[in-house]
Formats: sequence, C-alpha cells, structure tokens
Amino acid sequence: MASHSLRPLPIEQHPVALRKYRIPTPSIAEFYTLLLRCLTLRTGATVYARTRAGKTYATLFLESLLQSQRPSLPILRMRCQYKRIPTETAFFSALLTMARHKATSGRDPTQLRQRLTARLLEIADETHSDSILLFLDEAQHLSYSDFEWLRDIHDELELSGVCAVTMLVGQPALRSKKTLFQRDGEEQIVARFMTEELPFHGVRSAQDCATCLQGYDLGEYLDHSGWNHTRFFFPRAYDAGLRLVAEGTSLWESFDVAHKRARLSGELEVPMEYFTRAVHYVLLQYAQNDCANFAFSTSIWDDAVDVSGYVRARN
Repeated sequence: MASHSLRPLPIEQHPVALRKYRIPTPSIAEFYTLLLRCLTLRTGATVYARTRAGKTYATLFLESLLQSQRPSLPILRMRCQYKRIPTETAFFSALLTMARHKATSGRDPTQLRQRLTARLLEIADETHSDSILLFLDEAQHLSYSDFEWLRDIHDELELSGVCAVTMLVGQPALRSKKTLFQRDGEEQIVARFMTEELPFHGVRSAQDCATCLQGYDLGEYLDHSGWNHTRFFFPRAYDAGLRLVAEGTSLWESFDVAHKRARLSGELEVPMEYFTRAVHYVLLQYAQNDCANFAFSTSIWDDAVDVSGYVRARN
C-alpha cells in the first residue's frame, strides 16, 4: 500500500492514539543490560528514579521484550503498597495474588508462605525453568520485615533448585534503604537484593531526545507492515523525507527554554511521561496537516512542551 493512500486504520484506533505503545529509550537499554547481568549472576538489583521518570513503563517494556526473547522464563510483577504496620499475612497474600494463586487469603502466615513457595515452584516446573524473575515496583514501600520475609522465600526456593531474581524498582528512597541496611550490618539483605544498582533517568540530552524519537520512526503497527508510527501520522511528509529522529535537538531546546523561563531548579531532565505527552500531542494535533512539504517548527514543539505539563508539574 503506497504511503499516499488511506491509512490502514482510523487514527483513533492506532496504539499511539490509545497510549498503548512502547518505545525504547537509553535508560531502558541500560536497565536491560543490568537485567541480563543479574539473570546471569543470579542476583537482585535496585533501580531507582524520581517519580514519572518512566520506571514502570520500562518494566513493562522489558517484560514484553523478555517474553519474546526468553519465553521459558517466568516473569511476575507486583506493585508494592505502603503499609503503616507490615504483617506477614498481608505480605504473603499480595505475593500470592502476584503469582495468580486461587487462594490468596488466610490467617496463618506459615501456611500462606508454604502456599506461595509451592505456587512459585509450580510455575518454574511448568516452564521448565530454574529461575523466576520478579519485578517489585514502588519497592521503597518495603519494610525491613518485608525484606526478611522475601529472603525466606528466596531461601526456600533455592533449596528446591529454583533461583528468584528480584528487581526492586522504586524512588530514590529505595537507594537510601540500601545505605541504612549497610550501616546496620544487614548484609544478608544487601547481598540478596541490592548488590547491583542503577539510577534510572529520563531524557537528559538532545541525543536522548533523538534516540527516543527514532523509536517512532522504527516502531510499527502492525509488525512488519511497513507502517511505522511516523509514517502512519504523516504518510505524505514521510515519503518526502520527514523523520522524527531529526527533531531531537529542536524538542530538547523547547524543553530547555521552558525549563529556564520557569526558573526551575536543577539540570534539565525530562521524565518520559512529559516527553511522550509532547510527542503524542504533535502526532495527533498535526496529522491533519500532513502534506509533502509539512515540517515541524519551533512554535510547534514549544506548544507541545507546554501541553505536556512539564513546567506546571515542577512549579
């Protein structure tokens, strides 16, 4: 189908319009490298960043990537909830829900722990895997007791020949917990879950912008259809040479101008939420302007940065 013909589906049904798409970023690439190393070394890691930096987005991206590259690797993901007073029953019930066990409640923590261990071993057996990957999001909410209970599960699995590789993903307070554990001599927790660590970042340069924008030039829906995201929204301009990757410097400069004009503190680092909002706005707002000589302008990107809410979120 030629680019100048009708799009293969209505714009409102495209994953970008529905916000159901993912693109790789430089920080995700670093996260993936760390993840592969942890799977090889059979050890855990902490990944931390400011809110809205894209940590949860990254775990979903990597989960999908690993499912295609390592289909036999069981992957479980849980969002940790803040508990004013942590209890064993609540902790193991949450993990049983993560493991999709039919019976997640009970009053006896020992019984719940045994049920969880049996379920995890069952999952490993079903996939013929000697490893299970656990993503624990918002892990800064985990207490000292939670870590001890989690360590017990790891030890019980290891006795049966299964290694649980746990990726703790959270806010910078998670890094502070490691410091406290080290100060207090809790080496068993640090060695099990925090040997490796990675500060996760948003977009920090024009090059980062270009790398992320290239994801729109390369990412397709449907796969192998030839309809990458940029082409879908601007088919005529794409045929004439338009590529989002070339707009990295322009978009970065628009964020930089907004950052300085608002006198925001610190170096510019754009959380992925605001970056994708800006791009999302431009694709949907200007798709109707598609033509062979369409080109992005400074005013378009300035408008997109304003719509993204980056400055308002920081003020």
